[in-house]
Amino acid sequence: MAELFPLFLRLTGRTVLVVGAGSVGTRKVEELIAAGAGVRVVAPLASFSVSAHAAAGKIELRARAFEPTDLDGVWLCIAATNDPLINATVAVAAEARRIFVNAVDDPPNASAFFGSILRRAPFTIAISSSGQLPGLSRLLREVLERALPEDRYIAAARALRKRWRADATPMGSRFGELLRALRELPEA
Repeated sequence: MAELFPLFLRLTGRTVLVVGAGSVGTRKVEELIAAGAGVRVVAPLASFSVSAHAAAGKIELRARAFEPTDLDGVWLCIAATNDPLINATVAVAAEARRIFVNAVDDPPNASAFFGSILRRAPFTIAISSSGQLPGLSRLLREVLERALPEDRYIAAARALRKRWRADATPMGSRFGELLRALRELPEA
């Protein structure tokens, strides 16, 4: 497999199709709603959470099997079924429309892979094993979560950046100054 190209997407107002509404599909729907995506779900059966989001008008739910026209107007597709044949059908239809598809836990049917995601404002970190070792990706995310700076470090870095921009401080001298300033912060 060729190297993957890491990318962060702005999905606000863009339609994303999720095929499947079990536990994995439900988790993906929650993440997409949080990202501001317009979410369309296609599944013969939906979890309580997905059904509740549909009833509240937060998502569109099509309670039936996948049809290729479900991809109309979609920017990204997630095949969250546990059936490789359905995932393959979705992948072929998405490929024909030049739409990236993430086939959850099914790398042969995927053209996009989600990483294990860590969010701590202002940072977003994603770790990928190209779909080969999701458990190890999660472990690495947990290790990094413990290594991210505390809020006081982030506040100090923001203040320094504001001053550097106002003073036109050269990029080459900023990193050393940042390290010195963070070392001098009082203990929390």
